[in-house]
Amino acid sequence: MLTPSYLLHATEPAEEIAEKLHIDIIKRIVERILIRFDRNDDYILTAFDKWQLETLQEAGYLLEDIQKEIAVATGLMQTEIAQAMEDAGVKALEYDDAIYRAAGLEPVPLTQSPHMVRLMQDTYEQTMGEWKNFTNISKRAVHDLFVNACDTAYMQAMSGAISSRQAVREALETIVEGGVYVKYQGGRTDTIETATARAVRTGISQASGRIQIARMDEMDVDLVLVSSHLGARPDHAEWQGKVYSRNGGGDYPDFVSSTGYGAVSGLCGANCRHSFGPWFEGMGNPFEQYDTEENLKEYELQQRQRTLERRIRNTKREVMTLDTARTAAQGSFKDVFDNDYQRKAALLQKQNAAYNQYCKENGLKKQSERIAIAKWDRSQAAKARAAAKRYNNG
Repeated sequence: MLTPSYLLHATEPAEEIAEKLHIDIIKRIVERILIRFDRNDDYILTAFDKWQLETLQEAGYLLEDIQKEIAVATGLMQTEIAQAMEDAGVKALEYDDAIYRAAGLEPVPLTQSPHMVRLMQDTYEQTMGEWKNFTNISKRAVHDLFVNACDTAYMQAMSGAISSRQAVREALETIVEGGVYVKYQGGRTDTIETATARAVRTGISQASGRIQIARMDEMDVDLVLVSSHLGARPDHAEWQGKVYSRNGGGDYPDFVSSTGYGAVSGLCGANCRHSFGPWFEGMGNPFEQYDTEENLKEYELQQRQRTLERRIRNTKREVMTLDTARTAAQGSFKDVFDNDYQRKAALLQKQNAAYNQYCKENGLKKQSERIAIAKWDRSQAAKARAAAKRYNNG
């Protein structure tokens, strides 16, 4: 069995790899757009066919650069996901095997079970397949984002609605604030790091669940105990912390039909932080049973906390990207992007203050790891604080 805390934090290294890739992609787009527009105003007003052709050529160069970034990130991700699943499998069976031994049974080590190793390998390959799908979607999204931003700026400048400089600024603002997203079949969108965290957490849960079920088959164990935690999703709160029967007989409800195990919305499904393990009569139940209203209140508080954390991470990414833009820009563009950088840095300062206040008022622990992002170090933080001060002092 894996604890909710373990499942919460197990994805952080993989999420950091994906987040670094996202930041690098956005920076590449910004740099390419500035190269595309780093000419005099007359160039923007050349024939649209010529403009589109050269924009598509630039998009090709951009995708070549991004493909290299993706290749590096994929290599790192392969190692990280494999290690994360192995660690989770070992930890899950460590807990379960202690229970089996206490019951007088003798389970074999994980590495000595070809069937269990194969189950973990299958889940690893499935999770890596999702990652590769995310990156393929991202490449298409990058191409469309770049071309659409360039074309929109061109048309705005040609129409005379705004200056070419303002058109470029608005194009970059759209990219900086929007980012690159993975779009699912149902229409839902996520940043690549959020999609990665969800896929890896689900993969870890599924791999652990599969080998735990295989172990239960080996040990001929029927009863299953599901973990619990305060702030669980309302539909998961209904079945957490209870004992179930895999065969659906006797005094205990059926495991699969009660918990939805195996379904995307059930136990060990998408982003689920619950786990399970073997249970024997007379063991007792170490998991707390939470009041429905208490759990719902905590769930809503934590959801709001997650929203504030996402906003801070997004703004940090925007601040870093604008820092890249003001460094890469030429002439009067430097001042424009420096002002935008200061404005975003001031917003980040306000968001951090609001987050701290929210946690204090609601008795929540601040999750510093959930507001940290790749490449945001002391130097970045110090520059942002100084920029916010300049902005606030006007």
